[in-house]
Amino acid sequence: MATKAKTARPPKRPEKKIGPFQNGLGIAIWLNEVETEQGPRFFRSITFAPRRYLDAKDGKWKDAASYRPVDLATLELALAAARQFIASTPLPGQPVPGEEYEETHGSNGEVPPDEPPY
Repeated sequence: MATKAKTARPPKRPEKKIGPFQNGLGIAIWLNEVETEQGPRFFRSITFAPRRYLDAKDGKWKDAASYRPVDLATLELALAAARQFIASTPLPGQPVPGEEYEETHGSNGEVPPDEPPY
């Protein structure tokens, strides 16, 4: 019986990593693409790295299912950095912040003659 050979896809890498910080805390920002009737559409998602701890019983590093109150400050800083990156980095196909103004008003800030001023 013939089986289909799996095609090896290279592992997807995050668009941006913030961390790792103490105890393995960190955030990864992922750029995702979906195909729509209007063409490709991009969006971002965020994942949190779990807190890591050394298990005293077997001496192995493990992922914790929760965060401690002391971890909140680190997560707040990482979230602020993630928010800043997302706000300042346009998705593929979107104009760089500030370019929309130049496209409608010209590089000198003047309103083109065919558009009424606001």
